[in-house]
Amino acid sequence: MTACTSGHKSSSGGPTAAPGQTTSAKQVSSLPAAKTPVASITWDLPQGEPTSLFPPNAADYSSGQVVSNLCDPLLKIDADHKLSPNLATFQQVDPLTIVYTIRQDAKFWDGKPVTAQDVVFSLTAAKDPNSIISYVFQQVSSIDVTGANQVTVKFSAPDSSFNDGMASIAGMVLEQDYTQKAGQAIGTSDGGLMCSGPFKLDSWKSGDSVTIVRNDAYWDTTRRPLPAKVKFTFITDGTALVQALNAGEIDGAYEIFPSAIPALKKSTAGKLNFGPSQQQLLLYVATPDGPLKNIKLRQALQTIIDRDALSKAVYNGASSPAYTQSPSNVWPQDQAAAYQAAYAPFVKERSVNIAAAKQSVTDSGYTGQDLVLAIAAGDDSGSRTAQLVQQQAKQVGINIKIQAMPPLLFQQAGFDATKRQGVDLMLASNFSYSLDPLETLRFNLLPGADFNYTNYSNDNVTGLLNKALGESDGARAQDIIAAQAIFEPESMAIPLLSLNEVSFVNNRLTGAITSFSYWSMPQMAFVGAP
Repeated sequence: MTACTSGHKSSSGGPTAAPGQTTSAKQVSSLPAAKTPVASITWDLPQGEPTSLFPPNAADYSSGQVVSNLCDPLLKIDADHKLSPNLATFQQVDPLTIVYTIRQDAKFWDGKPVTAQDVVFSLTAAKDPNSIISYVFQQVSSIDVTGANQVTVKFSAPDSSFNDGMASIAGMVLEQDYTQKAGQAIGTSDGGLMCSGPFKLDSWKSGDSVTIVRNDAYWDTTRRPLPAKVKFTFITDGTALVQALNAGEIDGAYEIFPSAIPALKKSTAGKLNFGPSQQQLLLYVATPDGPLKNIKLRQALQTIIDRDALSKAVYNGASSPAYTQSPSNVWPQDQAAAYQAAYAPFVKERSVNIAAAKQSVTDSGYTGQDLVLAIAAGDDSGSRTAQLVQQQAKQVGINIKIQAMPPLLFQQAGFDATKRQGVDLMLASNFSYSLDPLETLRFNLLPGADFNYTNYSNDNVTGLLNKALGESDGARAQDIIAAQAIFEPESMAIPLLSLNEVSFVNNRLTGAITSFSYWSMPQMAFVGAP
């Protein structure tokens, strides 16, 4: 895994760092390390209540953030995107075999040891096709206990990305006995869960909060939490969140709404932080049917949007224009030149061109019916973005109707097609836990993937992406670029912006990770007093 850097990009591709923005992986936290424990922290989840704390399905912002504090993955990544052992060490025996040796001092919250059987059970559950994260196991042929503390994973084809996945929700380990007894309730407010992480789940009051408490017996002494208790709240209204942060009722939050940036920059209650991120904002075609089944109509949407203006006016500089589903903030540094060369033509082709968009609309045969664009209710930036898209679409004869969905329903619609009924477009963000374009592309483009909303299937694209899985050098980039040349013209998603991580931390606290790396580690363990 490659260390991450970040900087705003102009439409010409040159870096223009924003004031105060973290630009080096060695500076991912602009806050000094915390030294003193604290009794309690109240932290908000602006994206709303978790949909599930069952790790294989905790793929949205809120769910993943909470569960990263509760459950240990086999491996871990740090704020510099470096991979290292966690619950296990590993040995790549040959291109088709990885052996994991489970540490013997790790225990679940109830005191039971973490065993190889628990690991096999957990990975098998994540591999299940009904799991959101199952794409990580695409090339896995078997997962078996092969020793007292040993698990062997075999592959049908080489997969150089698999270990990255073992440092994510895909590699988190649950206690088998507890999980089987909980059944379908596992990871819910009723069923809870049993993990081995630095915090324990204390309570989940549906619609109100999730509270976690320090695991004083945590096996990793380097990650023993500073807070004794963390209460996660679900304030999803930007104005209300600013008021609560300024009043000290909420100590901090990640994923601060862009509309809140001007007010929080002036706050005397805490510090607003900008950091690197692997997040993008896109307009997703939400269904395989309807008017947007026509490629020409989708292509028209690519050239109506002034991405520079959107970044400045709505996102307050905490973003930069994006023109493909794999923009610069997910490129490995050593392959950036190759990706940039392939990216540049899309920048030119998808810059604002009203005449070209009108022609595409005409060629599509579109007859003026409403296209329903879903956004999350309470997100002022999302609402303003949708209104901008609506206005610019009107110029070329496309009628867009904006539909605000309750935040929890909107999150569920991200992976449940039944919640997207009647919706043509979704304004949503996606993210990678690693610096690898392949991660989100597999999520979005492989047949049967949960985020493949249009049921896209192209044998050449699938073959190239699968081939890239077994590569780790320039050949990997070239295969991804070759696939991009096929799928991008079909415009299943309209990329808008690369997003920075924006967080806020109360003055009484420090130590928070201020890059998007927070999502793949027990981020609350590091937050405490100076």
